[in-house]
Amino acid sequence: MAQTRGATGNAKPRVFSTVSTDPVRKRKTTTAAGTKKPTAKPKTTAGGGVGKKRAGPATKHKRKPTITDKIEGAVERVIGTIENKPGKKAAGTKKMRGTDGKGSKTAKVAKV
Repeated sequence: MAQTRGATGNAKPRVFSTVSTDPVRKRKTTTAAGTKKPTAKPKTTAGGGVGKKRAGPATKHKRKPTITDKIEGAVERVIGTIENKPGKKAAGTKKMRGTDGKGSKTAKVAKV
């Protein structure tokens, strides 16, 4: 059976700490002469060792959107904004940019 906080003896008011929303300022580091420190170059392995590859673009296959796609995407974005539907807004943006996946599925050609 559920009990109230008063019945358990822990009836003190809950106190939540406030979180500061002020922007954090970066401190500038200077040398004794008052100039900025030179930036360090990334270390490289001798002989071209194996390293991690950098992540590529978020979308691999991008097609060239037509003017019709750009207009339809802009209208879809506006409708998504008005109706407060972020998914529809995102779909309009993807259509405008040519990253909606349209035309990615092509018929497989039989090998001879």
